[in-house]
Amino acid sequence: MTSFWGELKRRNVVRVAIAYAIVSWVLLQMADVVLDNIEAPTWVFQAILLLVVLGFPIALIFAWAFELTPDGLKKEKDVDRSESITRITGRKLDFIIISVLVLGLVYFAYDKFLLAPTGDEPAVTATTQPADPARSERSELSIAVLPFVNMSDDPGNEYFSDGISEEILNMLAQLPGLRVAARTSSFQFKGMNLDIAKIADTLNVAHILEGSVRKSGTKLRITAQLIKADDGFHLWSSSYNRELDDIFTVQEEIATAISDALKVTLALDSASGENLPPTIIRAANTDAYEAYLRGRQLIHRRGRIPLEEAVRHLEHSLRLDNNFAPAHAQLAIATALLSDVPDAYGTLTLEEVRKKAIPHLDRAEELEPNLAEVYAGRALLALDTKNLESTIEFAQKAVDLNPSYADAMVWSYLAKIELGRYDEIESDLEQILLIDPMTIIGRSNYVVWLGITDKITEAHKLADELLAQDPWQGYMSHARLSMSYEGNMVDGLSWGLKAHEQDPDNAFSNIFVVQSLVWASEYDEARRISDRLNFMADIAEGDFDEAIRATQRKMRLDPENDVIIVTAADVLFAAGRIDQALPLYERSRDFHPEGRPVGNSWDATMRLAHARRMADNEDGAQAAASIVRRDIEASRAAGGRNQRMYRAEAMIAAFDDDPDSIMAALESAMKHGFRDPMFFADPIFEEFWNLPQFVELQQELDAILAAEHDKVLQLICFNNPVPNHWQPLPETCEGVEEQLVL
Repeated sequence: MTSFWGELKRRNVVRVAIAYAIVSWVLLQMADVVLDNIEAPTWVFQAILLLVVLGFPIALIFAWAFELTPDGLKKEKDVDRSESITRITGRKLDFIIISVLVLGLVYFAYDKFLLAPTGDEPAVTATTQPADPARSERSELSIAVLPFVNMSDDPGNEYFSDGISEEILNMLAQLPGLRVAARTSSFQFKGMNLDIAKIADTLNVAHILEGSVRKSGTKLRITAQLIKADDGFHLWSSSYNRELDDIFTVQEEIATAISDALKVTLALDSASGENLPPTIIRAANTDAYEAYLRGRQLIHRRGRIPLEEAVRHLEHSLRLDNNFAPAHAQLAIATALLSDVPDAYGTLTLEEVRKKAIPHLDRAEELEPNLAEVYAGRALLALDTKNLESTIEFAQKAVDLNPSYADAMVWSYLAKIELGRYDEIESDLEQILLIDPMTIIGRSNYVVWLGITDKITEAHKLADELLAQDPWQGYMSHARLSMSYEGNMVDGLSWGLKAHEQDPDNAFSNIFVVQSLVWASEYDEARRISDRLNFMADIAEGDFDEAIRATQRKMRLDPENDVIIVTAADVLFAAGRIDQALPLYERSRDFHPEGRPVGNSWDATMRLAHARRMADNEDGAQAAASIVRRDIEASRAAGGRNQRMYRAEAMIAAFDDDPDSIMAALESAMKHGFRDPMFFADPIFEEFWNLPQFVELQQELDAILAAEHDKVLQLICFNNPVPNHWQPLPETCEGVEEQLVL
């Protein structure tokens, strides 16, 4: 045996085996990278691997039977031992082995430690203001699931790779003690070649799961690897080659393997004593599941058109499998998001929403009582219908079942705003941004809170970050800040028009365009933006009859929509028909908890107080005014300071017959961006219309608006931010001369 081993070494068979193994490893590493990047079919890599394996025994046989001599390759038996150069050949093989080893080590080090992003730094960064306290301690029991790369030949399979990533994320979120970064944040890094440590730092997690999905017909290949972010160490990795029908099993295997890896390295779940593996709810067939994934992906995009398309896919999923609970729940959520309320995206009446959504939520709960999406859907529906305490209760149940459910947290936050629980807002936002640092909805709501608390510079900075994530949200956020908190009508119009270009039917952003044009007295232009908002131009021009007809017609179509009811009441009040407005304000009270402002509006509640006084109900009038006083103080205690607050204080002062306080409040409002010329004509100020100080302030606002009007004309006539999308009427710019600014 010893002589045989010695002969193997003399003939360099051992060295050939070592060299072959090392060269093969380097070759396979390079092939894996290259083939993935050119999206080669899976069989190509498998064929290379097979050739490498088959070549190994052939190489050993050649090394045993043949010898390399100065005269070329000869059979070993034909070479005279005294003339053999196997020692020289061996040294050459040693050199080759060392060289390839060095090359392999250099490649490994480059891949793990030096490979930096090839493009720019990420365009999106996590805001730190609300999350600083939470970010000071990064838990080792934390993970982000990056969107798996779609390696399929068809780019249209993106929804499938995204869906698998999200399913694994949701399963990991079931593990007690593990904090999982929410989908919105993890998916912000889709398609970016960024350093793992940088992504982990942005998301404030200690581990990253990444992978790829290749889908070809019914064949499926999924690769996944769990990485420790601080040192790049791979805790676990695996590949799965399966049939498409096995997709649910594969997802469960991946989630279970990851949880096992974390349990071993971090003692995950050791305190709770629970060892149940994460589970997935299975559809009856893959077609139903794929339709569900398409629908859910579209829901994440928001907007009326994506949501309407989501509904169609989810309905198709349920036609294929009516017992698939997640599809029922997501269909209800998509439907609720299409309602005609301020926090939604569509035109469905609340009655239509309830009729369509509730049966699906009931069916989903019947099939899966512990499905987080069921409670999230009920929370959203309760928010739409102003059942605010139920919103918070259902949202908390959803978060208990899925701690990464950031949408449910946002809906709870919105309910708390309407309930006046302002002291909880900052901590709620911190929690949302801890779980989901890159959440578009959470960040846009934080922009609003920064505006409310007069932190305008910070708010615009965050709006800039939103631009990189979602242009419409960024434009809309800038427009809101400019119009509602700064009184910068030109910037508000510019940002608003850019948002209008992104989504022409979205009332969120259209209202800022219409406001700017109406306040600039460009009524015809305002009417071209949105038919739904034409009543604003009608009121400004004094055509109250048309405004009343429009809002009354809308109220008849959606009689349980509180926002529409209060809008109709405000129009009647502005027209001086206070006796007709009063029943509508009273009706709005039925949609809100006792002691809360009607329509979530201080202005509307003060108009209710004035209307009650006019109807000789002084006790009721004082009660309504007290609601506004208390709510303003609660908002101020939480840091609120904005023109909306000062407007309401001016109305309170008018109610109290306090002219000096009226003037002080209006001056403060104007300094904080108040620009609404119709406000001075509000009937609550009727007794002060001729007061010299009141007239003087109105003239001051008129002068501001005249200057803003000139700037608006310069913008739309000569510096149109969206010339390929919208153009002013020719008569608007007739006679307007361009003003050059040096």
